[in-house]
Amino acid sequence: MKSKQIEFPDCWEEVTPHEWVYLLKLRSKLIRLQGVTIDDVKRMWCAFVVKRRGIRSLNRKDAMVLIYRLAQTLDWQWVVENDSISLNYDSTVNLLPEWYGLIGPASHGADLTFGEFRYAVIMMNEYTTTQDIMYLNSLCAVLYRKTDEYGKRVRFSQDAIQSSLPDIEKIPEYVRWGIYAWFASFCKFLFTGTFVLDGCEICFAPVFGSSGNDYTPEQSLGMNSILFSVAESGVFGTIEDVDNTQLMRVLLKLLDDKQKADSLLKHTKKNDIQ
Repeated sequence: MKSKQIEFPDCWEEVTPHEWVYLLKLRSKLIRLQGVTIDDVKRMWCAFVVKRRGIRSLNRKDAMVLIYRLAQTLDWQWVVENDSISLNYDSTVNLLPEWYGLIGPASHGADLTFGEFRYAVIMMNEYTTTQDIMYLNSLCAVLYRKTDEYGKRVRFSQDAIQSSLPDIEKIPEYVRWGIYAWFASFCKFLFTGTFVLDGCEICFAPVFGSSGNDYTPEQSLGMNSILFSVAESGVFGTIEDVDNTQLMRVLLKLLDDKQKADSLLKHTKKNDIQ
């Protein structure tokens, strides 16, 4: 007999891909269908999670009580302000690593190249501004691509994006929105949060001049400026080489340059005072 004890998620990192996709579907229903409430969505998601995680033997009354109580714990998922309800995805963990042969980025953007990131930021900003599905599809095509003979995502290129688009358009729109939500959350964290790289805590906020949470990509990134600046240094090679370099390596280079420049400026000011 199945155990009546399960681990119920209390943060995004504990949500499975199937649970994430179902939640995105419920979000779509909440937006599009009259009569569906946030309480309905919470209870339906809890029922789905409980069933998938192995609790099937409860009688109807006990199941309803359990689902009701679990639904009260989901404040971390949703933001409710007056008449506004929004899904509060704020994790860098990619809960959708693949979709029917299309492979997405690793969690925390660990395998993103600078070129992928640069192009994805442009598409994300355009979609945020216009809500044009074309930009959402392009963003997804940048991040989710077919595999090569070794089972890895094919190398980022315009051709790879065009090749992925027909398959991207078959993905339910609510799932495509989930890809957008992950990338937007990753960008926000990249600009303001702290990563652990090679055992060290690294914050890239100084690179972008950010110290607070009121921070958006369009305010922070002159993407071409960064590309040309890093390429000019020659550390990673040509402009094309920089685009193919891991994002975190490029940002570490920029952070190192920033720290050296700040140290030099501080030293210069100190000498001027003396």
